[in-house]
Amino acid sequence: MPGSETQLETTDVLVVGAGPVGLALAVGLARAGVDCRIVERDPDFRDRGVRGKGVNPRTLEVLDDLGAADAILARSLLNPKLRTYEGSRVVHEVDPAAANTATPDRPYAGMVLLAQHHTEAVLRDRLAEHGGKVELGTELVDCAQDGEGVLATLRRSDAGTSAIRARYVVGCDGGRSTVRKLTGIPFLGETWEEERFIMASLRIDGLAPDRMHIWNDARFGAGALAIVPLRQDDTWAVHAAVIPDEDGVLPAPTLDTFRRVFAERAGLPGVTLHDLTWASTWRPTVRMVERYRSGRILLAGDAAHCHSAAGGQGMNTGIQDAHNLAWKLAATLRGAPDALLDSYEAERLPVARAVLAATSAQHRTLFSDGGARALAAQFADLTATAGGDFTGLSLGYRGGPLGRDLDDATGIRAGDRAPDAPCRTTDGPTRLFDLFRGPHFTLLRFTDRPGPPLLPPLPGLREAAVQDPDGHARRAYGLTGDATVLVRPDGYVTLTAGTPDAEQLRHHLRQFAI
Repeated sequence: MPGSETQLETTDVLVVGAGPVGLALAVGLARAGVDCRIVERDPDFRDRGVRGKGVNPRTLEVLDDLGAADAILARSLLNPKLRTYEGSRVVHEVDPAAANTATPDRPYAGMVLLAQHHTEAVLRDRLAEHGGKVELGTELVDCAQDGEGVLATLRRSDAGTSAIRARYVVGCDGGRSTVRKLTGIPFLGETWEEERFIMASLRIDGLAPDRMHIWNDARFGAGALAIVPLRQDDTWAVHAAVIPDEDGVLPAPTLDTFRRVFAERAGLPGVTLHDLTWASTWRPTVRMVERYRSGRILLAGDAAHCHSAAGGQGMNTGIQDAHNLAWKLAATLRGAPDALLDSYEAERLPVARAVLAATSAQHRTLFSDGGARALAAQFADLTATAGGDFTGLSLGYRGGPLGRDLDDATGIRAGDRAPDAPCRTTDGPTRLFDLFRGPHFTLLRFTDRPGPPLLPPLPGLREAAVQDPDGHARRAYGLTGDATVLVRPDGYVTLTAGTPDAEQLRHHLRQFAI
């Protein structure tokens, strides 16, 4: 290894990969006061094309917690209408806003469309506000760990190799993860070699700009042709399934190819495709790791699981991985038991397995005859998607290692997502999400008779006596009387009770170093 122990740079956490997953993790760590470095092997911030363009409601809640949701929504197209075709004939139109409406407990409804590089830019801005920045042109080439940390060798495009010692390393470096390979964690699954898709970002004249346009045919289902508006770039994302010609050659993803595919499968008059800015060929890959952790090295996002693009769950699942992990790393670094990090795998691996199964089932449905109807049904109601709830709102950790229900005072249970609701505290009107926002735990006391705090002031804990004049919080949390709910920094319930005593609460909080 280059360098000597006395000359080494050090950090608490080294994040490898500055896509949306790595950035969400870095923001979560930085706001918790963790010394974090984030490196990216690419020499500059690049257009990611049409990848990762759908942000689901639960991810919007995560971004809200990170202080990034407003900037994301300002750039996005929310709940675009969907028009399906067979050839030039319009078959169906769906307005998802009719079903995917915001409610007091679910403030974000429906999917928003935004190219991934804009999500990354917003998260980089949030990271900069916490004093962090991405180290571009910096690649992890080797790492070795011991009981105290990880010695990582970095190769910088402008300065050769150097070493850094981190207490933890997290691989957020995608499906071809160097971190995963160096750690020797198996990546089990398959690539569906028989399926090929071409994708592009380009400009189109003549299509209604507030709609997704999907063509269906018997060979490819909804994969025949999909054209999706990306408002922020004034471009369209175009996807099409392709097959080899008689010589076994696949069509290249050129502008001429997309024009030909559009003419053959859509044939709409007066539509012009031009100014291709990005293009690629894609094959579905369905793989996941056996474990998320090897000692002081952990994985998140596509480094741990790759899904079909059906349902748009890859980036969303990865960002939610990062949000689960950030507060646990912060707590472990301030003295929480090491077992807390094991709960990351215990909670997130079953989620990834379920999402992988749901997206694979959805893929088979969408890319078969009638797939456009299935896609229309999916966007009409994201909670009723065949194979799973693609809002992410129903995912949780009931029965997991960090939850405790002391009694039946609440309908909500430990491990569930903590809903939002308008309410009042002694400081005036607010929302529960406003109370949660930040790296702290939140102790909610639902009562119409605020009394003294249950606990003395503790670093990392916010206690609030919540009054609920409109009943929204009581309905969302399933309350009939006074109750106490402890919410984790990632917005999931970790303890429920009627009126617990202080020692019960302190005992539960000690596992988080609170």
